[in-house]
Amino acid sequence: MIEIARFADVYEAEIVASRLRADGFTPTLGGAEHAKADPLILQALGWIRLSVPDKEAASATARLAALRAGVEAIEEQPDPEPGSLPDRTLPARVTLGAALLAFLVGS
Repeated sequence: MIEIARFADVYEAEIVASRLRADGFTPTLGGAEHAKADPLILQALGWIRLSVPDKEAASATARLAALRAGVEAIEEQPDPEPGSLPDRTLPARVTLGAALLAFLVGS
């Protein structure tokens, strides 16, 4: 096993390990369970260590670097203009009628 990264946050380490698993790698996290049980021990452990098998190290390191560089970042969509959305509010008569019907049926 070769260590390819260290994390100060156990949950960030879990997310990265899950992403690498989804990409076909077999990562392990060293110290993650200890850090979940006692977060104050994290620094004494030397952070959370992400390791992969020797044969996967080069490609996993490249994949991690690509993810950190934002290769798959989702572009943020601008908010629509206020007048560009269709009006989805019900007319006042329909709303009032539904409320009156609910009152009468519930009585």
